[in-house]
Amino acid sequence: MRAVYRHVAVTLLSLVCSGCLVVPFIQAFRETGATPADRRALLEPETKKFSDALMLGKRMKALSVVVPESREEIGSQIKELGEAERVVEAKIDDIQWDDDARKATVYMKIRYYKVPYYIVETRMDEQHWEFSMGEGWKLRDMSVVEGQG
Repeated sequence: MRAVYRHVAVTLLSLVCSGCLVVPFIQAFRETGATPADRRALLEPETKKFSDALMLGKRMKALSVVVPESREEIGSQIKELGEAERVVEAKIDDIQWDDDARKATVYMKIRYYKVPYYIVETRMDEQHWEFSMGEGWKLRDMSVVEGQG
């Protein structure tokens, strides 16, 4: 009987020490953005969600990653651009972080064509993102910095 308890104890100890039980907790902690490195890792998926929504013409989905006080302004920018052009590719060109990685300026290279001309052009958009523990990364504002024809 004592051997059975010892075997169970050794098995449980090996499972706990292997880390397999701890991994979900570590991942959940990283997803809160508690450290600057975690916040940096969480930004790219949010910028991709925004860009993908623009490419698919899903304005409301794009606005889901925008801070509430900027939704009206950015929504009208998206509407104007959506009627005049189609985005075919969007990728991050550069990111400038503040000291604690709670704010970031993202330079997004946008390839698009104006309707109905179908000639693909490139421009650079500047996006200002902010991080909060409750909401994660949210877009504050955006503007075209070069290449808008």
